[in-house]
Amino acid sequence: MKEVITSSRYIDIPLARSSPFKIEHLYHFLRQKKLKSIWFEVAETVNSEHQKLIFIGIDPIASLQVKNEAELYYFIGDQEEYINEITNEKVWHYVEEWQNKILPKEDSHPYNGILGFSTYDSIQLVENIRLNKYIQGHKDSNLPMFQFSLYRYTYVFNETLSTITLINNFYEQEDELDIMEEWLTNSKEVDIKKFHVADQENIDCSDEEFLEKIKQAQYHCQVGDVFQLVISRRFSREFTGDPWSFFLELKKNNAQYYFFLDEENYIITGASPETHFSCSKGVGIVKPIAGTYKKTMNVEEDALLEEKLLKDPKENSEHNMLIDLARNDLSKHARNVDISKLKIIEHYNNVIHLVSQVQGEMDTQHNPIRLLKEFLPAGTLCGAPKYKAVQLIDEIENSYRSYYGGLLGWIGFNNDINTCILIRSALFENNTMIYRAGAGVVISSEPQKEWEEVNNKVALILSTLKKFENLS
Repeated sequence: MKEVITSSRYIDIPLARSSPFKIEHLYHFLRQKKLKSIWFEVAETVNSEHQKLIFIGIDPIASLQVKNEAELYYFIGDQEEYINEITNEKVWHYVEEWQNKILPKEDSHPYNGILGFSTYDSIQLVENIRLNKYIQGHKDSNLPMFQFSLYRYTYVFNETLSTITLINNFYEQEDELDIMEEWLTNSKEVDIKKFHVADQENIDCSDEEFLEKIKQAQYHCQVGDVFQLVISRRFSREFTGDPWSFFLELKKNNAQYYFFLDEENYIITGASPETHFSCSKGVGIVKPIAGTYKKTMNVEEDALLEEKLLKDPKENSEHNMLIDLARNDLSKHARNVDISKLKIIEHYNNVIHLVSQVQGEMDTQHNPIRLLKEFLPAGTLCGAPKYKAVQLIDEIENSYRSYYGGLLGWIGFNNDINTCILIRSALFENNTMIYRAGAGVVISSEPQKEWEEVNNKVALILSTLKKFENLS
């Protein structure tokens, strides 16, 4: 592959506070161009500068993906590379090579970088583990194990400061900032395509089977295989139309992250409450969420629930295990690791969560994509110890997890990172909408309550779907 030099130009534009700017209109306008794109929104509470940011990427000029655990493909401009039968060690060699090649030749904006995702099943690229459910079930899906892209056109809306940054990455040709400004000026509200979903919901196991799986997980806790195990179930429905309509409705709910990844053959969208991993100015952060109560929607009763959750032995036991797991994961790549927030209550639309924050000073020698995958899957999505938990999940659950429990987000060229866990989310592919939820099981779990926890977590998706007409 001949050398391709990446250039980058940018401009910061202040927005008039007197005339509210609707970035949804800009993104929907840009989607009409039928280019691959991504929306990644970060709340103030999970941004190092405490500013609400929305990244919009349009038209990748470089992208790297791994499919089927042994097929790597990447392109940079018009240069392409296919590698088959690749080993795990070689994967990370090519990832680093690709990242070095796409770095802009001049200093670029701090917001410039790559956006993408990694599935739960991509743990096979880091650990010496084979997931049989993935091997048996993924062949009908176009979803790669992971994919990150550098976009030709990136808009970053800072809602807190009321500014928008236009970043243009390109090869050889002149920059197109003037075109980006023109699109910004001309974007306006356009008609949104309708979205319909089937009333019939398919589940990969019955309620009775799921309760049995929870008991299986408890058995493995009792005999000492694991301390905790997260068991999930898969839901699916047929759909027609544009999932963008679903996303706009989903965005009306409280979340730390909102995302909409629009690829040629699939879409991933969601409203996640949980950080997977973030890093700013050398400080890495993991925020385990474990401990869930359903809200009553009554202020006084929910205040009592907060106190009850903080004292609940089962929920606290589970939370403490996952704090320890987060500390262990972070300590492999950071020093001076400590707990900066301990068991904070966070409210979402229909649930209350117990949240902590673990942080440390990062070793900057690690490749950022590889670093992200070292933390995958999060302990809150598999259990502890992690390796054994992942093996047992593959044995107990009925279907492979795919995107669920993976990560999605942004990696800056300055090595800043912000990614979320793919929960409270859905995959749209082959006219099928797939969503999933799980519950953390320990020895003291009550199977019925864990079943209810799954229902509470999936309620965000279901309540959003109620806003749309059923397929006839």
